[in-house]
Amino acid sequence: MVGGLFSLQAVFLLFVSLMAKSAPPMITYMMISMAILAFSMSYLHPQFRQKDERMKMIRYKGLFYSFFAMMGYLSLLLLLMEFNIMILSAEEVVQLLIALNMSTVFLSWVVLSKKY
Repeated sequence: MVGGLFSLQAVFLLFVSLMAKSAPPMITYMMISMAILAFSMSYLHPQFRQKDERMKMIRYKGLFYSFFAMMGYLSLLLLLMEFNIMILSAEEVVQLLIALNMSTVFLSWVVLSKKY
């Protein structure tokens, strides 16, 4: 339910920015990551309630993989900004990194829960 609400808000913001022929506002990326978080947690809730070794391992490995993904995101953003391909303010960079990190952590948990 909550994931659907966040998805609708993100689609609306994307539609408005498309109609205005401009880049989507940074809050759109946060809405997308919140939708991913909500859908992931609704999928993982029955498994996370067990609090067994499997879920601890999934959480640990998910955070471990997310660390390396975050290093990749930081490197890519640094390169894009260094060569003036992307021009972002500090606030936009922080919002983008938070959205990417949230999405990566929860999607890695979903992938790892299917694997283990």
